[in-house]
Amino acid sequence: MKIAIIGAGFGALAAAYDLSKSGQNEIELIEANEVVGGLSASFKEPNWEWSFEEHYHHAFDTDKQLKNFLEDLGLREQLVYKRAKSSTLYNGQIYQIDSPLSLLKFKEISLFSRLRTGAVLAFLKILPNGVILEKFKASRFLKLTMGQQAWEVIWEPLFTSKFGRFRDEVNLSWFWARVNPRTAALGYFNGGFGHLAEVIQQKLEDKGVKFTLATKVTAIKKNGEFFILDLLDKNNLKTTKQYDLVISTLASPIFARLIDLPELKKDHLVGLGAMTLLLRLKKKLLKDGTYWLNVNEKNWPFVAIVEHDNYISNIHYDGESLVYIGRYLETSEKDYQKTASQLLADYKSFIEKIDPNFMDNLIDFRLAKAPFAQPISFVDQSRFLPKFNTSIKKLYWVCMQHIYPFDRGINHAVAAGRKLAAHVRIENSDNL
Repeated sequence: MKIAIIGAGFGALAAAYDLSKSGQNEIELIEANEVVGGLSASFKEPNWEWSFEEHYHHAFDTDKQLKNFLEDLGLREQLVYKRAKSSTLYNGQIYQIDSPLSLLKFKEISLFSRLRTGAVLAFLKILPNGVILEKFKASRFLKLTMGQQAWEVIWEPLFTSKFGRFRDEVNLSWFWARVNPRTAALGYFNGGFGHLAEVIQQKLEDKGVKFTLATKVTAIKKNGEFFILDLLDKNNLKTTKQYDLVISTLASPIFARLIDLPELKKDHLVGLGAMTLLLRLKKKLLKDGTYWLNVNEKNWPFVAIVEHDNYISNIHYDGESLVYIGRYLETSEKDYQKTASQLLADYKSFIEKIDPNFMDNLIDFRLAKAPFAQPISFVDQSRFLPKFNTSIKKLYWVCMQHIYPFDRGINHAVAAGRKLAAHVRIENSDNL
């Protein structure tokens, strides 16, 4: 059977790996980017030993599906774990808040608020299934259980910066999914997750799987028993190809541009884009060793600062300090259209509050955009979840909107991709 997989993120790679096991299928992954990896797509400077993701990535020790996949690939030992420091910027000061003890030391809220906050977080850590919480709005629940003070200082700035006008619509299951699997030790693949994607690509190519990169699918058409895909490569050359079965790994608004399907028009299938400004510096920005810094300041234009070399040694990057400045927003907003230079100008005065001399240390900077990187989980979101099967036979769909209550992550992408592959094999057992 001739199979097209649209996209080459980790969900697509995992699905292709399992579907290729029989050796009976012609599988082709079609990716608009010039490299594989999806949101983990990476770049590498000539003087670097390792590649670097365009958007920040790490794994948790609880990521069993990723570990199992790497075990199957013979790569498990290259996923290495170490503890990383997480902090919060509030009222001009950086506070480490990444453990029960550090939370108790956070005196910007009362002791009673700290105890309430810790108790609620502990409850969410031991709750095995957070979907039962989806009937509650996260903002209301956190105010009622942790208290107004904890909400205003710790959570409200993050919800506002991350979700914008959707701040009070996000359900509690989403918050559970952010707390429950989190571990103190974080995992990183030797060489970077973009390198991992490329290693998987090579293994798939060795098995006969084809990759067509720097090529957009502009339309999906059904012609009798076959699918016709309209393609556009980076040189604006248009072609068409025919397949027996198609798998889309695109988020709903992007998938909807290719074909008219009723399931892509649901009001609850919405999300935000991501803008990540990457800074290459001669010296560290966060000199206290913080890897992940939540920005809990009012009216700051970004939600997080992630200093990669406070987690992974900069020996792999020729001694450079690599910093992500992260933000989520709707793609219709004017700021989403801004260039790297415009964003740096917007961010400059805020970053200088952390390090007044950071511009003197700036080697280079670049901007990465993802039009869909943060699904919005509304109350009772499970009622509106997409399914693997679309309304057109042999046109399947899997993306980050399928992994609810989680919102993204390599572990969940791999799990969803492999689950889809098993589903496709069962439904097409006569031909696969």
